[in-house]
Amino acid sequence: MPTPSGERVPPAHEILLLSTSDTDLLSARAAAGPVGYRFANPARLALDDLPVLLEGVALVVVRLLGGIRAWQDGIDLLLADGRPVVVLTGEQAPDAQLMAASTVPVGIAAEAHAYLAHGGPPTSNSSRGSCRTPSCSPVTASTRRHPRRPGARSNARTGRTAGRPSRCSTTAPTT
Repeated sequence: MPTPSGERVPPAHEILLLSTSDTDLLSARAAAGPVGYRFANPARLALDDLPVLLEGVALVVVRLLGGIRAWQDGIDLLLADGRPVVVLTGEQAPDAQLMAASTVPVGIAAEAHAYLAHGGPPTSNSSRGSCRTPSCSPVTASTRRHPRRPGARSNARTGRTAGRPSRCSTTAPTT
C-alpha cells in the first residue's frame, strides 16, 4: 500500500490480543511463529493507548470476561478502525453476543474461541495460522492443530481424533 509520498508500506503481520485473562497474555508472550503478537489486558489499558498498539496490526482478537459491556468503549473504537476484529468470551462456553460483534465470519470466530479456550503456547501458535491475513483466511487442514477431548485417541497418520469430523470449514452451518 503506497503512502502519500509514494513509498510502499510493508503489510501488517502482527495480531493484537486484548484479553482480560492473564493466562492468554502469558501464552501469547510464550508463543513463537511467523506472525508476532502484541498483547494487553483491556481492563488495564487506557483507551488513549489503543492507537499505538494498533500500528502494524493485521488482526485484533479481544477476549473478555464479563460480556460486551465489560469493555464497550474499546470494542466500539476497534470496530470503527476498520481492521478485522474477533470478539470472544474468556469463558470455556462461547458467547453469541460477543461473537456477533466480530467483523469476521462467525465460523472463524468460533474456531478462534475453540483454540483460545484450550490455552497454552502450542494452541496460540495454531490460532495464529488460522488468522494469518487481514481477511482472516484459514490455512490448510494439514497445518492446523485441533484441541482434543480428554481421553480421545488420535490417528497417528492424520492427527485427527477418531470419530470426529474435520473442523476445516470456516463457515457457519446453514439451517
